[in-house]
Amino acid sequence: MAITSFYFLLLVTVGAIVYYIIPKKWQWVELLLLSLVYYYYAGTPYTIIYLVISMLTAYISALIMEKAKSKTNLVLAVTVIALLINIGIWFALKGKGLWGYALSVIQNHVAVPWVNRLLNVQIISALGMGYYTLQILGYIIDCYWKNIEPQKNPLKLLLFTVYFPQLTNGPISRYSQLNVLYEKHNFTYQNIAFGAQRILWGFVKKLVLAERMGGLINALAADPVTYHALYSWFIILLYPLQIYADFSGCMDIVLGVSELFDIHLAENFNNPFFSRTSQEFWQRWHITLGTWAKDYVLYPLLKLSGIVKLGKWLKKKYGKKTGKFLVNALGMFVLWMVMGIWHGGIRYIIGVSLWYWMILMAGNLLAPTFAKLASFFNMKTDSFSWHFFQSARTYLIFSFGAVLFGQGIKKGLEILWDAGRIFRISGYINPWILFDGSILNTGITYGDINIMILCLLMLLIVGVLREKYVYARIWIQEQSFVFRWSIWIFLFSLVIVYGKYGPGYEAGQFIYQGF
Repeated sequence: MAITSFYFLLLVTVGAIVYYIIPKKWQWVELLLLSLVYYYYAGTPYTIIYLVISMLTAYISALIMEKAKSKTNLVLAVTVIALLINIGIWFALKGKGLWGYALSVIQNHVAVPWVNRLLNVQIISALGMGYYTLQILGYIIDCYWKNIEPQKNPLKLLLFTVYFPQLTNGPISRYSQLNVLYEKHNFTYQNIAFGAQRILWGFVKKLVLAERMGGLINALAADPVTYHALYSWFIILLYPLQIYADFSGCMDIVLGVSELFDIHLAENFNNPFFSRTSQEFWQRWHITLGTWAKDYVLYPLLKLSGIVKLGKWLKKKYGKKTGKFLVNALGMFVLWMVMGIWHGGIRYIIGVSLWYWMILMAGNLLAPTFAKLASFFNMKTDSFSWHFFQSARTYLIFSFGAVLFGQGIKKGLEILWDAGRIFRISGYINPWILFDGSILNTGITYGDINIMILCLLMLLIVGVLREKYVYARIWIQEQSFVFRWSIWIFLFSLVIVYGKYGPGYEAGQFIYQGF
């Protein structure tokens, strides 16, 4: 049951109606039932046992921690065991891209019969395992740190784990953020209106824009003999827009659905392509993953006594500035490796972890040099042109890494190498390919191209409005009745007429749903 499907919308509609009719003390129970129904139809039903095991380890360990109180060693042991159980389940089921790769490398050098059997085993993981595992780990750690009180009702903790709008795509919520699940909620017109509006905008991003861009990019990448050189740049530069429209469109639907139930989830995107640096980019892209990794990996790591001693030694030996940089580089390396491993494959470790770790460390090292150059050439760093250059540079950096984890390391490197040919052989720069009809052989039409351009312009306008008003819909709400309803009717018509959906069309699988 994809979240863009009719059946999902039917589930949400019926669920929202019942939600505001039943006694408020039972609202959380209905959310749990809706979540279980969704899991049954969207995933493989029996795999919910993995989710339940994760929830129970968190539930039991948190209660033991609370009762143990001053027994520090027992509390620490229980916490570590609970964390290892959850990480172990995730690694066994979702980490096959990592341990499977390692075993295949070993198998190529030393033939071991059982390795082939293990690699050929079809493993079915729980729905949304990557997301709910991080939530459970955060819950266990927060209980250990005594940031929160343990949940005494196991069914309420199960709801925190399986809450259906965010289960398969995030955002990654903290327990303290989802306490509202158990509160009483009143019907308001604004929640229904804002929720429906956000769902509609998500459908535009996913079904109208992302699906078209995905079809074009896949067709170009599938035929490198015909589509090379300048076409390779299309793949490199368009893929970030596709994944953004896909993932942020998914978030719009998820947050919109949740808003219908008066549950306000954390934002996962904040105009990432407006970023001027790579560091700022990752503060605006997949926000909840980045903040989770910083709060539960980076900061605790830097506070470890061994790391603190190492930092003091490095500062004494190499100077305060260099020593601080080296410790920070170590911490950032671990953080980025965790995020790459969470994605579950070598391509992500290289295209996300190593690539961005090197970019960010190089940026820190070269920042003083860039500042001196800007001062020497008297650059107006507060001008629009300079900000545009910074954003374009940041976008290009992301594009190079994205093509590696989007197309795979080997295919991605081939695309990057082929794209570089336009700088080596001028004959490969042929802008007429945009007009000679060759791109139509990918199955896309000029009408599709016009629709994509229109949607990208709308994304830009919405982005500008969001920078000023936090949400574009706040600005729209301030306009006249006719104007604002014209916008929503136009977007609804756009989805109905130009959306990629219906019998025979395999839409709905979001890029980040696999995690």
